[in-house]
Amino acid sequence: MNLMKKTAGMALLAGSAASAQAAEGFEPRYNLAGSLGGEIFAPPDQTGWGFLTAATRVNVRRVTGDDGKDLSVPVPGATLAVPGLPDALQPSYGPGRATLHGDGTMTRMDVALGYLSAGQYGGGRLAFAVDLPFIRKDQRIGVSGATPSLTWPGPVPPAVQAGVASQFGGQYQAGLDGQGAAATGVLHGVGDVELMAGWQLVGERWRVLAGTSLVLPTGKYEADPQPDAGTGNFRTLRPALQLAYLPTPHTALGAKLSLGLNSRNRDNQLRSGNWFGVELAAGYKTPVGVVGLHALRVQQYQDDEHNPFGPSRFRSTNAGAFFTTLVPGLDAALTLQYIDTTASRNAKHGSFTQLRLVKLL
Repeated sequence: MNLMKKTAGMALLAGSAASAQAAEGFEPRYNLAGSLGGEIFAPPDQTGWGFLTAATRVNVRRVTGDDGKDLSVPVPGATLAVPGLPDALQPSYGPGRATLHGDGTMTRMDVALGYLSAGQYGGGRLAFAVDLPFIRKDQRIGVSGATPSLTWPGPVPPAVQAGVASQFGGQYQAGLDGQGAAATGVLHGVGDVELMAGWQLVGERWRVLAGTSLVLPTGKYEADPQPDAGTGNFRTLRPALQLAYLPTPHTALGAKLSLGLNSRNRDNQLRSGNWFGVELAAGYKTPVGVVGLHALRVQQYQDDEHNPFGPSRFRSTNAGAFFTTLVPGLDAALTLQYIDTTASRNAKHGSFTQLRLVKLL
């Protein structure tokens, strides 16, 4: 049996796996593990129901800021209230910055069901799918920063200044530690469901898939720094166009362009800026399966609104490899792919490993 026969029409499902995250959590609702694999070799005339399951492991090494380094956040200045001192002698400290050190893991299992119409429309077939993710996150956050110096507006005995400074330093550092602890945690639960519809044309050399996905806020979400299975109380509309070209029967080139259009989060009034994604892949069919390279770039082209981190425009560039083969006796296509972040801004920087199984029923 042809290696890719069981993957025809399931590209719509492949694009959904591991995609549901929010830019306000330093991730977009996009499959950063990559969605172009051996499915770009899919032959024509495949119809009916299809099933996909995908297991994704994300290892986050750090969270980056506008400069690509560890995220830094502003810390406002204030005036202390020292008992026993008149208001005119109360010390103050100026604003500063603290560095956020974030790492952790996410394990995600997607279960998706798709359908390709038997009838043709404009030479292609209609495709529909629904994807339900199950998520486990282990998030660790640390906050560090230098204790600012106190400014005294008038003459205060040195011994009093030293005692106040010592106590202030301990309280300031404890506050930073508390902020990190408040954002550290482990959770598991159902994520945000994704509904997809599209049109697919598969010819001898060209494969075209045009579709739209709608991500709904079905996962549990709280407007606090703890990790969440859901990504926020907002919707994302994601139109996409995917093309594949086979210059020879054993080689294929693929490209995908996506847009992410977000509504406002009704829990915290934050609106994640809209973004675009570009994905490229090249594959070669061997006797044992398809091997290939893939790369992607996802970038916000619009500022966040009401985000405490500021405009926070997400940008992530990833590159990696994939292998797709036919599972003997199961008549299903199995894809193993790995991709690593090469550069990022306002994003979770790490690596993504995904094992994806697609079967026509």
